Amino acid sequence: MHMLWLALASHAFLSASPSIRARVAPPSIAATAEAEPVRMRVTVPAGVAAGDPLHVSTPAGELLIVTVPAGLQTGDPFDILVPALPPPPPPLSAAQAGGGDLPLVLSRAELERSQLPADAPEAGRFEELPLGPQLEPRGSIGERLGRGACILRVPGVVSSDEAAALLSAALSARSAQVERRGKPPSRGRARLPVSEPSLFGRDSVETCEEVLLRVLDLCDEAMPSLHETLFAPREGWQERQPRNAQGSQPEVPPPPDLAERCPSLRDLYMAAELEWSEGEPAINVYTSDGYFGAHKDHLALTVLIPLTAPSTDFEGGGTGFWAGNSAVGEDPRGPPDLVLAPAAGTALLFGGDVTHAGLPVAGGLRSVFVASFSTRTPASPPDR
Repeated sequence: MHMLWLALASHAFLSASPSIRARVAPPSIAATAEAEPVRMRVTVPAGVAAGDPLHVSTPAGELLIVTVPAGLQTGDPFDILVPALPPPPPPLSAAQAGGGDLPLVLSRAELERSQLPADAPEAGRFEELPLGPQLEPRGSIGERLGRGACILRVPGVVSSDEAAALLSAALSARSAQVERRGKPPSRGRARLPVSEPSLFGRDSVETCEEVLLRVLDLCDEAMPSLHETLFAPREGWQERQPRNAQGSQPEVPPPPDLAERCPSLRDLYMAAELEWSEGEPAINVYTSDGYFGAHKDHLALTVLIPLTAPSTDFEGGGTGFWAGNSAVGEDPRGPPDLVLAPAAGTALLFGGDVTHAGLPVAGGLRSVFVASFSTRTPASPPDR
């Protein structure tokens, strides 16, 4: 029955803020043609050798980290696939938009209504980043994410002020954790559960909950196939779930009536019908040489939001992803197929069978908010 707003009770507050508990008015939708990934030529700069990481700025303004292919040296070119960012088209009315998955582009007035930060020019726009040689067009976005064919990128989910406030709270929480344990965190990474009352206060808990609801509302409105494919307890639910650490899919499905009681991701959250990864939602703080080894989250969906900016706050780092989904283990050979170090406040969404890692930070400080979750079943641990 793990919900952030339930955690408020342990802070001696009886209920969450009405602005958090009340349903956010759904934003209007403006449809865009899905942008095809574009081929971009990169030249190996001086001082960089084959196998080294290389920062690349894409036409969409995304900072990617790619690995220089074997056999190349200074001055040699090579091609990579990067997401294109098309200009937003005129908005559609609700009647024109209809159902199904749509990329989401919001006007400034709509940003206010949906509680998205207004300081990010691309806030709320979903982009699919192919995990593999090219983007697979088959099926819905929920199906593609479930089989590990893509990572979803959502700029502007967290404002700069919110990111700064959460980072400040996380650094204070890290100090309290170190003092309590009497030693610094191992592997240069502090993992800080947001619902732990000895670490975070009410303001931080409410901000994290608002961020989560923001993401869930955007998913429900713009990409309903995420709920329909990965969370709704309809026929075949077990076969659509990621495998656990033993390589098995869930044996026990959610109760059938949950589909009617909770027809959206927000409804599942508000009814405490989501199972969370142990210790999550959490904020991770990485210092120099800090990392998170390759692993899978084993739950239907992971939301990862950096609170610090690449190059400005830290060097190196980023999240590495390996293509192959369940066919690739948690000890992959070779470098990741895709490395992302997005701007602070940008959400990355991916499925639970995707092998990924927090890459070593070369200098500075990197921090991310992370939450992995699935639909709760009778077999779910009661404390998660």
